[in-house]
Amino acid sequence: MGEHLGRWQDGIALQQRLAALPAGQADAMVVQTLRRFIASLALAAGAQDLRAGLGDSERIRITALAAASLAGHDAARALVLLQQALAEARDAGLPDDDPHARALAVAGNNLACTLEEKAARTPAERELMILAAQTARHYWAMAGTWLETGRAEYRLAMTWLQAGDPAQARQHAAQCLALVQENDGPALERFFAWEAIGVAARAAGDSGAHRQALAQARQAFAEVGVDERRDCQSSLDGLAATP
Repeated sequence: MGEHLGRWQDGIALQQRLAALPAGQADAMVVQTLRRFIASLALAAGAQDLRAGLGDSERIRITALAAASLAGHDAARALVLLQQALAEARDAGLPDDDPHARALAVAGNNLACTLEEKAARTPAERELMILAAQTARHYWAMAGTWLETGRAEYRLAMTWLQAGDPAQARQHAAQCLALVQENDGPALERFFAWEAIGVAARAAGDSGAHRQALAQARQAFAEVGVDERRDCQSSLDGLAATP
């Protein structure tokens, strides 16, 4: 309702109907989750700020979710909210395993992905895309494992490519591959790491590095499970295509 359609009030009404059901009232975690979603939709709509009186973690999570929901609708407001969530997180001093870290990691990733897919971006959207990808990388290192951190490096590589900076993209693609290799990652992760290196090398005009990355990506692709290959095929085709 929010992130995809921008129908904030419809989303709030749906959450309120769920909250009125017996199952929505019987579990304290469900009650809290629905309250958080309603507050996030209201904040994204600019209708009402329901964060007053809540704890640091809840406020940060609501703000981060609202920022991610606004990515495709109002990048300027999404940037303000993400910056607000990050400032509160820095000031709050919450432990790494607090849920706010995962919320910021997910919000950053989703924001970056949404903006990477745009054919053209305003300066505000470019700034938000980069900050979002950096946020995902920082907080996945807190909330996740090497796997999530490596994927966040992949995200940063793709973000910098869309931002027009292949040199930055190559650095993060190399860091992605290093994490995969250090942890003996599976073929799927090796494939996407080499894909990132290849597309960044091509953007930088380094045909030799591109050819090497393409060969390595093909080797990893051959080891990927059949079900996963469907997710990889278009990426491999794009890497092999003549620019």
